[in-house]
This record gives sequence, structure tokens and C-alpha cells, in this order.
Amino acid sequence: MRKIKQHPFLLNSYITSIIHKKPIKNQFIFSFLEYSDKGVNDPLDEKSHSPVRGLVHRYPDRVVLTITNKCFAYCRFCFRKDNWNNFEGFDLENAIKYIEKNKKIEEVLISGGDPFFLNNTKIEQILKRLTAIKHIKFIRIGTRVLSAMPSRINIQTINILKKYKPLWIAAHINHPDEITGEFIKAVHLFTDNGMPILSQTVLLKNINDDAKILKNLFCTLVSLNIKPYYLFGCDQAIGNSNFRVSIKRALEIMKTLRGNISGICMPNFAFDLPNGGGKIILEPDRILKHEDKHYLFKNFENKEFGYEDI
Repeated sequence: MRKIKQHPFLLNSYITSIIHKKPIKNQFIFSFLEYSDKGVNDPLDEKSHSPVRGLVHRYPDRVVLTITNKCFAYCRFCFRKDNWNNFEGFDLENAIKYIEKNKKIEEVLISGGDPFFLNNTKIEQILKRLTAIKHIKFIRIGTRVLSAMPSRINIQTINILKKYKPLWIAAHINHPDEITGEFIKAVHLFTDNGMPILSQTVLLKNINDDAKILKNLFCTLVSLNIKPYYLFGCDQAIGNSNFRVSIKRALEIMKTLRGNISGICMPNFAFDLPNGGGKIILEPDRILKHEDKHYLFKNFENKEFGYEDI
């Protein structure tokens, strides 16, 4: 059996104050199950799509900037956990030059690690350089800050960010127990200052793989003006097997959710294909039969309906 290197373990004062809640604890506390595992260090094959250190260019119209490998706490299911020990760094100057040359790039996702682990001066430096590029139409910041260190978001940070709109926040949150008073306060700082929030959730075995839990999460997020965007299948990184939920089970959950919550509360269920294949978005199969223009559909109640196409 090959020996699997233990990935670092990190908590912060905020996480430790709420970690008595089991769904939160199981996301951050090391388990020996991580040792006996399959998986790869770079499940999305990002390194082969990185023409510049810290820049990933997988899709024609957008890039990801991994500006740090530091986080407020280390999620045990992270798909970039190899970066915790083996981060090659972020080359801002060459990243800017690359984006300037590639005029098809319209969107930048600033990621990490957690971008808000950096200080406001460094964040503004990056935003200022990106927004100066004429073909960049909008920017997203992917972050765990709302559920891992919400006090990091203060009025000083907001006053910097709102100079660089349109700016979207892509917030990682997996369970309703992560929504605290501090979380809600930080959410309002973003949304009250014109920065919309999308949520990204990872489907995790024995943590949130339950339609009732996810309904509670997604509906609560919408009540806070956060749009549920993605429900991700857990990636095939080393140490992740005990977190992964089968696609069959995930589609059963999506089917239940689709018939029980508003469409605005529904995220896309997606998972990343290995070897850099990109995202796949799946829904339960509603087409039972198709002949020429005639379709037979199954609705959320499992009732069958015919449909005549044009």
C-alpha cells in the first residue's frame, strides 16, 4: 500500500467557537480515513492549464487566479489541498500580461486559498490591475470567509471592494449551521453595498447529503439575498473518498429538491471531470421517450406528460 502524506490541519478562533456543531466539525477535523484513500493531487488538472504561475485558463472566456494558498481553516475535502504544501506562487505581472493579450477573456475568478486571507492593500492592487483591462467585464471572488472568518469583512474592506464593481462574491457554505449572526452581518456588508453573492456548496457524505438539510440551507440563503449557484460533487482529491456522494444519490436529492423549493433556491448540480475535462451540470432525466417532435416527459411528481415540439 502506498503511503499517503498527511495534509496540514488548521483551525482559527471563529471555527473553534462553533465547531461543537457536528456538521461543521466534520468538515475541518482531520480523520485517519484520509490515509487510506485513492485520488490524485491535482484532480482538475489545473497545472497543465496554467500558462502563468497562479493562473488557470481552462475555458476560453474566463480565467482563475489562485492568488494564495492560505485559508482561514483547511477544509479536509479541498480539491487544491496539494497547494497547502506545494504552492508555486502567484505571478501578478505575467498574469496581467497574459490576460491583456487574450482578448477573449471577459471574466476573472479570484480564488486561492482564500483571497481575503491577503490584506486589503494586496487585494486592491490585484483588483485595480484587472479592472484596468478593457475586455474584462466582471470579476468574482471565491471565498470561504463568510463561514470561516466573517469578522474579516469590515467597512474598510467594503469601501475598497465597491470601487471595482461589478464585483460578485462566490461564497462557499455547506450547512445551515454555518449561518451565524456574524455570517449574516458580513453578508449585509456585501449586499447593502451593491455586491451580489452567489453560493457554492459541496455535497458531503454524512454532512449535508440530505434534501431537508439542503432545502433549509438554500432557502435560508435566498432569504439573505444570496443566490444558490452550484451544488458540487466532491472532487477526487487524495483524502476525499469518505466525503464523496454517488452521482445516483446526488440526482435523487436534486429530484426531491426540484419539487419542493422555489426555482430561485435551486443551484446547479455539477461535478468536475478528471484530467481537466471541465464542469458537467446534471439534472434528473425528465425525458422518458423521444420520437421526432413527440416527447414524453416525467414531472417532479413522477407523472407522465406528452409534449409536441415545433
